[in-house]
Amino acid sequence: MKWDQDLYPISNQQLLSGELAPVVMVPHDECTFNVNDGRHFIWTYEDHQPLRKKGRGQGLHVSDLLTPIGRLEDGAACEIWKCRGDIWWDGEKLLEHIKTKAIPLFQAEFPGCRALVLFDNAKTPSKYADDALRVSKMNLADGGKHAKKMRTTYVLDRSHPQGGYFRSIILEDATPKGLKTVLTERGLWPTSGEHFLTQCCIITPAGNTTPNSRCLKGGTCCARALLASQPDFKALRGELEKAIEAAGHMILFYPAFHCELNFIEYFWGAAKRYTRLNCGYDFPSLQHLVSEALAQVPNTLIWKYHTKTQRIIAAYECGEVYGSQCYKNLVSKRYKSHRRSDVSCAYFFVSFTFPLFYFLCLLSFVHFPMFLSLFCFSLSHSFISFLLSFRPCSPRHFYSIKVTFMA
Repeated sequence: MKWDQDLYPISNQQLLSGELAPVVMVPHDECTFNVNDGRHFIWTYEDHQPLRKKGRGQGLHVSDLLTPIGRLEDGAACEIWKCRGDIWWDGEKLLEHIKTKAIPLFQAEFPGCRALVLFDNAKTPSKYADDALRVSKMNLADGGKHAKKMRTTYVLDRSHPQGGYFRSIILEDATPKGLKTVLTERGLWPTSGEHFLTQCCIITPAGNTTPNSRCLKGGTCCARALLASQPDFKALRGELEKAIEAAGHMILFYPAFHCELNFIEYFWGAAKRYTRLNCGYDFPSLQHLVSEALAQVPNTLIWKYHTKTQRIIAAYECGEVYGSQCYKNLVSKRYKSHRRSDVSCAYFFVSFTFPLFYFLCLLSFVHFPMFLSLFCFSLSHSFISFLLSFRPCSPRHFYSIKVTFMA
């Protein structure tokens, strides 16, 4: 028998449906460690200039996943690659990492839970299949040098007897169709004879012309935006998103240019601080140092990084601007004494311990002699003072207990 957070029994059908399964945040990110990335400031003589190497040297590419209570399976899901030549971490390697390593390890560590895998808003996590319906890979006319062959799509049409029909994006001579051909087949190409752009462009501050990607999000101002608003093209999903959802988990992408919301970024900072302080300036020592630097970050510090990002998200929800004084007051909690806890924590302990111990004192007055009653009263008062003056246990234990009982 399993119970939810309110201690009500959960049936097996509800567990299999996944609606009541607890959700665990699993952020993913990548980082690079280099051989010559040592200390930036050192103590030296006034007339002595240290000799530093010009390049960063060889590097190691690290891909890892965290949970609010530590690394996923204590770092078993971590992938470390050597950066050299044409061997780089791309979308295919990331997809294989998530499918064959991260998801099985999560299910083993958190049975009965659903993972909310969080990725940066970058090109590597949003990799699409080679034959995916992408308007950015289509030209205005048929064919072209950079045109891609795409899969057959299903077009929704209410006037059709079956509610829709299958339509190929390739001509009979194996030439990819252009935007004008596809829009004309669907009756969306303007017949007034006006000039229809392939895609709208904007002028950058440097004076260059670049395609406007915002018009592809629901606009009808150009050919690509009009075709991207169709249901079959709008339902485009990446391979990573399909793989994670097929395993019964969820995926979410962080907003662009907001790395402060991902608490694994602080984890990388702590690991890089360790490697810079202990840098050996050679590749064999870097291979040993990277694994050691990732393992030395304590789980309690990872929990603090998680709670900090939650406060940042709460500050943004309140409409605060990054760097403002109100933002700093909400994000950075400062205590003048290390033996003082939060008011809410103190209220939690007082509301539960005072009635309990005074009830025990009342029983002692009835069933025990006077000196035992005074002893119990003084003991309860001392214990309550101890709870209020001492810092409560780490939230990591509360989180792990909650997940264990809910699972």
